[in-house]
Amino acid sequence: MNYKIFFTSLLLLSFSYLPAQASCREGNPRSTEYIRRNQPNRCEGIQREAISGNSLRLISIAIRNIPSYGETLLMQIPRINDGSNPQVKLQSLEKNYQLDNPSLSPNSSGYSFSWDTYVLKREDIPADSLRALAYFNLGSSPVHIPVILGETSGKYEFVFFTPSRAKFSTFEILRDGKRVYSSPLNNARSGEIVFNWDGRNAPAGRYELHIVANIEPKGQPAQPFERRFVFEHNPNWLK
Repeated sequence: MNYKIFFTSLLLLSFSYLPAQASCREGNPRSTEYIRRNQPNRCEGIQREAISGNSLRLISIAIRNIPSYGETLLMQIPRINDGSNPQVKLQSLEKNYQLDNPSLSPNSSGYSFSWDTYVLKREDIPADSLRALAYFNLGSSPVHIPVILGETSGKYEFVFFTPSRAKFSTFEILRDGKRVYSSPLNNARSGEIVFNWDGRNAPAGRYELHIVANIEPKGQPAQPFERRFVFEHNPNWLK
């Protein structure tokens, strides 16, 4: 067997848009376990087993500013043309917290979801550890949409996760094939890797995120990795 091809295939398979959801059953709402919760409906809680993937994956495109937890937390997903029923997941890998299957409320600007912060406070989950990813299924590939958590921050936060060391040689944002932004390269590291982009002066429209990285799994040769993601941008979301 060609182990290099086999390992590269595992990388491709593990780089899913949203990780597979765990079983969401009924339970005691005063516990912090990952269960079905009501008013509003969602699956939320702590997964006692790690919920991270096995390789490099995108875990967040968000506009996030949460000074402190109040009684509730607001999540907003902007509307785009022809987009409906967005897929969304919120998580904190640091605390094995996740929230998915939320009953989103549609409005003129998009979708919103406000829920109580009982689990977040009880488990002492840092607000700056929350990651959110959402997309609309349009055509042959999903279109990602930034999730606004709390208040606007004036910038996008793109977060990747890998348990292996990874070094990005390319992080760039393109529009119509032309580069509008690129980030300085990071040193090789594992865990969460964060990039920011202030797009307040960029026109609204559809953009492409292009990444190239070398994955350095322990005890194995480095593996090249390249991926492109389509996402929607509007400078008004950052103001």
